[in-house]
Amino acid sequence: MESYVEVTWISGFLILLNAGTLAFYLSAKPCRYRYLLLYSCLVPLLSCVLFHRYEWGIMILVEALFFRLIYHDQWKSWLLMIAHRLLCNFTCYVWYGGSFHLGIYFIESDRLPYACWILLSATWFGMFYFWKVELSQQNFIYPLELKGSDKIVKLKGYLDSGNLMMENGVPVVFLDHSFEAYFQKEDIEWIVMNTMQGESRVKCRMAQARLSDTHYHPVWIHFTDSLHLPHGAKALLNLHMMTQE
Repeated sequence: MESYVEVTWISGFLILLNAGTLAFYLSAKPCRYRYLLLYSCLVPLLSCVLFHRYEWGIMILVEALFFRLIYHDQWKSWLLMIAHRLLCNFTCYVWYGGSFHLGIYFIESDRLPYACWILLSATWFGMFYFWKVELSQQNFIYPLELKGSDKIVKLKGYLDSGNLMMENGVPVVFLDHSFEAYFQKEDIEWIVMNTMQGESRVKCRMAQARLSDTHYHPVWIHFTDSLHLPHGAKALLNLHMMTQE
């Protein structure tokens, strides 16, 4: 069977990009999107140029490398990507026929999968620009606005059902330390926090916060450099924020 390299590469790139992007937004684990772009470019290209007795070994090594770079050993995220990738590949096969080499779909040279390309491009564009908040909210990612004395900061927050910390009826939010410069004018309050190691006093500042398009409510902000949250979230939200009207 004859197939054009550029046609196979475009199809493979769009399929891997779609599968990886969906896994990125639906997974509650961090994902490095720049490596996903590189993965989507490189793997179809290798499938087009690798015709060697050790081709499967080379491809497995490449897949393992990107699994480590992109998914941080998170098997569920990777399996979600693989499942969506297989679904797209076999759908193209049913529509157009063709064959597979090293896990990448090859179409015969006398056919061009325009409908497939348009559908995959539209799906990725919709996920990346319109649906990512809705998809991410399935894993507790919410758009957050924090308002200080003279500054409004917009970022993504991760809702942790285990964060129920309150002080005088006001929830405590943990925020990446890189935003501390925006709240220097707010008064400092030392709040007692209970941890597994016992009680400790942490420095907090008052701010106004709102999720999505709700009303502003007061929150205490504690700045920390130890946040490691999914989808680029920079704030650890408080469950009590979901009950504020």
